[in-house]
Amino acid sequence: MTDSSKIDTDADNAEGDWVQIAEVGQLDPERPLIPVTLGGRPFVLFRDDDGHLGLIGRHCPHRGADLCYGRLEDSGLRCPFHGWHFDRTGQCVEQPAEPEGSQMYKAIKVPMVPVREEEGRILARRVLPREDARATAGKDRP
Repeated sequence: MTDSSKIDTDADNAEGDWVQIAEVGQLDPERPLIPVTLGGRPFVLFRDDDGHLGLIGRHCPHRGADLCYGRLEDSGLRCPFHGWHFDRTGQCVEQPAEPEGSQMYKAIKVPMVPVREEEGRILARRVLPREDARATAGKDRP
């Protein structure tokens, strides 16, 4: 896991709906996985084999293992606990212990936040704090 200081998503690094979460150079070290907190929610930032950025929920839905300790492989992130494999969209793409032919992995997804690279910075779409998300839930419903 890459050593990083706490990222303050409410600071002056915000640009509209996007907030700076890292510098591109932070993803240069071997095994670069960066813990990020947005809106009080934990995520992990990584770059897949094709060079695309991924910002997905930090905890595996199976047993809650911290994906910051996972392995980057096959264009995704593998959970260190039981090997569930997630792509940059948060979709589970493999569950090694499932019986052959099982399709259960297709129903499993961790949260994902859109990210982009701009002028040496990595920006993520702003995420509502947990309290705000609860307060606005269902407001567009009649």
